[in-house]
Amino acid sequence: MRVLSSLVLLAVFAATATADPPPVAGWPTTEGAPGGGRFTPLTDITKENVATLEIAWTYRHGDFWEGRWPISVQRGSAFESTPVLFEGRLVFTTPRNRVIALDPETGAELWTYDPELERGLAYPNMWINRGVATWRDTDAVGACTRRIFLATLDARLIALDAATGRPCSDFGESGTVDLREGIAPIYDEPEYAVTSPGTVVGDLIVVGSSISDILRPDAPPGDVRAFDVRTGALRWTFHTIPHEGEPGYETWETGTKLTGAANVWSTITADLERGLVFLPVSTPSPDFYGGNRPGANLYSDSIVALEAATGERVWHFQTVHHDLWDYDLAAPPVLVTLGRDGRPVDAVVQATKQGFVFVLDRETGEPLFPVEERPVPESDVPGEVTSPTQPFPVKPPPLVPQTVTEADLYAPNEKHLRRCQRRLAELRNDGLFTPPSLGGSVLYPFTGGGANWSGATWDERRQLLVVPVQNRVHIVKLDHAADEATGGGGAKPLRGFTLRNLWWLLTGRGTGQSYRLDPVSGRTMFRFDGVSCVKPPWGMLVGVDLASGDIAWRASTSTGDDDPGSAGYGPALATASGLVFHGGTKLPVMRVHDAETGERIAMFDLPAGLHAGPMSYKLSPDGKQFLIVSPGGHIGNGSPLGDYVIAYTLP
Repeated sequence: MRVLSSLVLLAVFAATATADPPPVAGWPTTEGAPGGGRFTPLTDITKENVATLEIAWTYRHGDFWEGRWPISVQRGSAFESTPVLFEGRLVFTTPRNRVIALDPETGAELWTYDPELERGLAYPNMWINRGVATWRDTDAVGACTRRIFLATLDARLIALDAATGRPCSDFGESGTVDLREGIAPIYDEPEYAVTSPGTVVGDLIVVGSSISDILRPDAPPGDVRAFDVRTGALRWTFHTIPHEGEPGYETWETGTKLTGAANVWSTITADLERGLVFLPVSTPSPDFYGGNRPGANLYSDSIVALEAATGERVWHFQTVHHDLWDYDLAAPPVLVTLGRDGRPVDAVVQATKQGFVFVLDRETGEPLFPVEERPVPESDVPGEVTSPTQPFPVKPPPLVPQTVTEADLYAPNEKHLRRCQRRLAELRNDGLFTPPSLGGSVLYPFTGGGANWSGATWDERRQLLVVPVQNRVHIVKLDHAADEATGGGGAKPLRGFTLRNLWWLLTGRGTGQSYRLDPVSGRTMFRFDGVSCVKPPWGMLVGVDLASGDIAWRASTSTGDDDPGSAGYGPALATASGLVFHGGTKLPVMRVHDAETGERIAMFDLPAGLHAGPMSYKLSPDGKQFLIVSPGGHIGNGSPLGDYVIAYTLP
């Protein structure tokens, strides 16, 4: 079936696809292209020679640390930044949000910029930044006609001169726009941050936000905004939680006073020709109890297509109605072209934490594979009204398991199996979309996915989508909040464990909700003695044939017979020569897979965990193809920390 599909598609794309790879190729955005996909058309590195790759140069930036959690709220770092190639510079960000430009041929440092984040604060999750956006003024030359945009953990949007790394004084106030301005309510500044790069379309940069969405119902709103790339002036705002009188407001049956978030913390992708941007919107607050926000809750958990010039909504597709599982859209939407009925069809593909892949028409949002609304379990928590149905794509099949029974339990020894059996029997376990409960519920896949921010790669010639996924289970348990909960900000838990914050954590006062996560065991992994209760593999790459909608292959993250494979976060890279590069696990290695079969054909030891996306470029027709990896570890994933950017080339 795959062979036949490939032959048909080769005919479909014969008029536009070239047989020879380009003599040079860059990497203009962190996702590889404005529409995402993390693919390089370069073919110098092949299945036959990949094992001979050698290190051409190494750079160390110095920004990593283990943090002081749980002694204080200051967590450690994760290096998640994919470099971009812009104006002859390789540019990336560190966990401390510093921007560094290197010579892409030699790795020599050209300049650095430090936004000087306040070190004593605990920003959402940990110290991270996923990279920069770029803009080129085609009508001018001189200072700041080539700009690099940094969006920071303390919610600043900063424009830098690509040549020098100095702030552009004509942008905002001395080079900076305060992204917290115009956002309300914000009770504690660190709960509103930015972790992913903005997206440049024309003369606008579109920016989302990362919001701590389980602190209180009335979290900051997840407004998406566009700013002028030259001046920093606000050009438009899209309310992901509609205001009264706007379309979608009717899906919040009692209004939107006690909710927030529905933010876009992942990467926004763009169709430059159509002038569209595609938002992967997250869940509304609070994550696991929606009694104060009955209804479908648009535009949370939706892919939203906007006109880039105006911010006007073109279409939306909601992947979860009235989310109670933190199944937000973490993966960037990927723009693809598929062969349908002998003609190419432009689509947008969204991988989800549930392990689904939604394939939608890019202009209308209509599913290209059928999607069914199927009944799902009802909540037994007082005041909670679950959606009676949820959307299930008929194709492609789920990328990961979605139900767990005794037959699915991992049995490395008899004691482990018995403890997992006992715990499973105590839980509410009704399959996918089992609602959170007061006694504890199985949440499978867990809140990290399925697919997460690692996203997907797209090989158009092979019509192959490759998705890194996780296979893990959470237990979610709710608890009564204090009777006198009144709403509003209350404590400021991101600034340290003060007595006031301890009171907030233990009682839920000031949260404005009847139920909340249990303060002791609200969200825990389903495991015993540190080992998962479900069978491995716990991390996989999944190849999906989007021509047919079938799973082409699954490849475990295992590195050998004595390693069951671990879950984690980190994008993959696909090449036109049929390779897939991926790290993303606790072990500090990079694996290389055959795109046709998923078979692992090479593996490289690294000095730290690889959670940033590999990327590749070629600077001249006679030059070498560079493969760049940035192993820096991940405090949340438990991989070794480091501060490396490494360039590989063929001998």
